Amino acid sequence: MKENEFESIKNEFLNIYTAICDLTDDEILNGPEDIFRSHFERLQRLIARDVDDHLADELLYDREFRSITKRISHLKTLNGLRMEIKYAQSIITAPNPWISVQGFIYYPNYLRLADMEYRGAELKPGDRVVFLGSGPLPLSLICLCKQYGVQGIGIEQVPEYAELSQKLIEALELTEHIQIVQGNHFSLPLNKECMLVMVAADAGPKDEIFAHLEKTLPNGARLSCRIYEKGLRRLMDDQAAFDPPPAFKEYLRIRPEPPVNNTSVFLIKTKFHFSNFRWRSNA
Repeated sequence: MKENEFESIKNEFLNIYTAICDLTDDEILNGPEDIFRSHFERLQRLIARDVDDHLADELLYDREFRSITKRISHLKTLNGLRMEIKYAQSIITAPNPWISVQGFIYYPNYLRLADMEYRGAELKPGDRVVFLGSGPLPLSLICLCKQYGVQGIGIEQVPEYAELSQKLIEALELTEHIQIVQGNHFSLPLNKECMLVMVAADAGPKDEIFAHLEKTLPNGARLSCRIYEKGLRRLMDDQAAFDPPPAFKEYLRIRPEPPVNNTSVFLIKTKFHFSNFRWRSNA
């Protein structure tokens, strides 16, 4: 690792932090975009740089710097949420909602992620999945349904986001295939047969979510979660180092290929807890 590269990247993060650290959540979600857009575009270029993983490790070991990237990560997540809300609203009012969906800048990423989930969980057409933290723009469920005929239940805890995504599903005429539920991980178990619980990258806190799933899911239940583990993107994932409880055994890890940035981690429940959750497993 070259010292000048380390200092250059660290200083770039610090400069971005200085520019955005005082922004409020409401300013990012509802304020004029021109006050922060260029800074997030700069951040996106920075974390996309091809660097040695050891450099990211070195930055992660710096506790003071870690608190700075935690703040940046929070604001970056809000900016992504803003994009999803605005795009969901535009799809609902579009003359052809499907054309609008496919025009979303990250649509190719979600198509690839859907392929990773479909293969990793050994899903088949007609299978049902549950997605915790589906958000206002549930593209993971939409792509799984559109490309592979998978049924889905999205669980979103923020009422207005759940309502927005319900309207989106109606606009796409997918209400027979995708159901949106306002709730959180405590909404599980559901009284429906499922093949996979998907945990969104931004769903949290992960330790609380997995502690509940450990108690409620039966032996053989399959889960997937998405993490950042490559290069500087790891700095944007507060929970990348999370270790699931012993009851969950990792059986597959699909690492990203462009344009995807997330690694998909697949787990299986190996210890039995009594539950009313109706589950079908290939295990």
